[in-house]
Amino acid sequence: MNMSSLELLRKVDFLENVSTDILKSLVVESPVKELKKGETLFKDEEEGSSMYVILSGELLVSKNGIEIARRRKGDYIGEMALVGSKPRSATVTSALPSALLEITQEQFHEKLSTSPDALIAIMKTLADRARDNLKIFKTQDSIRDRTNQSKSQEKLEEHVKYLMQEAGLTSREADVARLICDGLSDKEIAEKLGLSHHTVKDYLKRIYA
Repeated sequence: MNMSSLELLRKVDFLENVSTDILKSLVVESPVKELKKGETLFKDEEEGSSMYVILSGELLVSKNGIEIARRRKGDYIGEMALVGSKPRSATVTSALPSALLEITQEQFHEKLSTSPDALIAIMKTLADRARDNLKIFKTQDSIRDRTNQSKSQEKLEEHVKYLMQEAGLTSREADVARLICDGLSDKEIAEKLGLSHHTVKDYLKRIYA
């Protein structure tokens, strides 16, 4: 097993609470994708079902022919595909010869859907990335396209809620977890869901049990 790959996977923010055994199995079972300089990983609007952790090299992210980001060793890309197959939101090409660890949606469901902590963490990541994307698209896309992006995010949130229920959370616990991801306080969650502060605290205890 490649220890460097394991160390990089451990640094992925939404995987930090996942057990070492699960991460090791991901490293062993995940293929490494090699890209030549200038080669395309995926294109905007292309269907996707994998995320990639960059083991070496550099990737260029572009939208409508405009560079919007660069990703380097230790970064990851395509994470939204883990919780629901959907069109990619940008084009990604290799700026340098690159090696990527590919994690498929199937692996995510199999190995991580039993970990509420990981699901809550990826929900936060998706929400943050979606907000960043909307800021970028604001200067590049029409209002209609931004509305479609927002609707896609809502669908992702519903899918993650489903995965949380698969991980053993009740529907209401999943609602509470989703609002935690949105940055709401205990009091705000109680007001949003029409619950008492005490009830919300009980839900939080069960979520993190």
